[in-house]
Amino acid sequence: MPFARPSRAGLLRGVAVTVITATITLAAACSDEDTVDTIPPPWPTRTTTPDGPPQPPSVETTTPTFSVAGTT
Repeated sequence: MPFARPSRAGLLRGVAVTVITATITLAAACSDEDTVDTIPPPWPTRTTTPDGPPQPPSVETTTPTFSVAGTT
């Protein structure tokens, strides 16, 4: 059985797949960013010691002072 001649649409599809694949491959090869074998930056070192767990805000227990104008 002889091979059938590929249609024009089939040839265009093959050319399109080849061009797209080559473009993606070239873009990946020319990329400055390496997303596979990158080493993350180190954690920043702690410069102070922790003061323990967070505390609730302190409540002032002072009594408010006020004066009424016109009285002695």
